[in-house]
Amino acid sequence: MKEKIAAPVSIIFLWGLILIAITEWYYEYARYYLYVSIAVIIPIMIWNLIKQKKKDKINGTREFQSSIYRMLIMAVVLIIIFYITKQEHIG
Repeated sequence: MKEKIAAPVSIIFLWGLILIAITEWYYEYARYYLYVSIAVIIPIMIWNLIKQKKKDKINGTREFQSSIYRMLIMAVVLIIIFYITKQEHIG
């Protein structure tokens, strides 16, 4: 069976390729590219959560609650990884 590549997968793949290209040729701009990425993704996430909450009220599902739990779990994982990889700078 032939599978279609979804638009979000294509966008994430393209974002990654651009990030690799920027870090390869223009390393000093990689941080700013990541800042712009965060500034773009946060409104998209908020819009998606609002849409899920409205859908939950209409259908009586718990999609919004599971999304919040997933975000909290990922935040904890990122904090743990941050403290594991934290390097002590000799000053």
